Amino acid sequence: MFLVIYSVYSLNRLTDQEEDAVNMPERSLFVQGNERFLLALAVVSYVVALFLGWLESPFAAVILLFPLVAGLLYSKNILSTVGIPRLKDIFLVKSLVVASSWTICAAFLPALYLHGNFTKIWFVFPFFFIKMFINTVLFDVRDVEGDALNNIKTIPVVIGIPRTRQLLLIIQSLLATWLVFFLDLFSKYQIILIISMIYGYMYILYFCGKNNNKTLSRDILVDGEWIIMSMWVWIYVGIDSC
Repeated sequence: MFLVIYSVYSLNRLTDQEEDAVNMPERSLFVQGNERFLLALAVVSYVVALFLGWLESPFAAVILLFPLVAGLLYSKNILSTVGIPRLKDIFLVKSLVVASSWTICAAFLPALYLHGNFTKIWFVFPFFFIKMFINTVLFDVRDVEGDALNNIKTIPVVIGIPRTRQLLLIIQSLLATWLVFFLDLFSKYQIILIISMIYGYMYILYFCGKNNNKTLSRDILVDGEWIIMSMWVWIYVGIDSC
């Protein structure tokens, strides 16, 4: 998954240079002049990821293709011949497609090891989808100025940041309801899931606030949430086994 994530986001850096010139000029400057090198690394990374996935299972390789297909439809005017613009320019569709593509990988790759018991997927898929949708919109909050200038109709551009914050808090609250339904399924890790939900509320409030538009902290605290949660799981399991 690391190679897939690296590849897709590298390709996105190449296709979003106009928006990045406004939202993150330092990143745009880095990309300029290095396009061929970054493209080569992205392509090689994805090929290696698909090869490794195929060695595990053809099903895994197919699942790993979803982010690539979604990324191309998201960034390029591939469907313009049939009157459909790039998905990034369609209100709501952009956030839904990005969240869905990563959720499919996160939920269905582990299904290879469930041996036909897919009950947990009914929890994992909505959980990851809500998390990824919120994360996607939070980065749209950061990019609201550049997106508005380029006429990209993201949720923050259309309804404003204050209403976006309210919407994300409501969506985040759906996780609490979902956890109640599947309380026994992850009983050992309930405390981690609760921490994850509280953490979600905290970064929604923080990054939808005024003057909290720091790119590095958003990358670490939002995109890096899974690393932080993994550390909590590691600590919790270690304490529990003592």
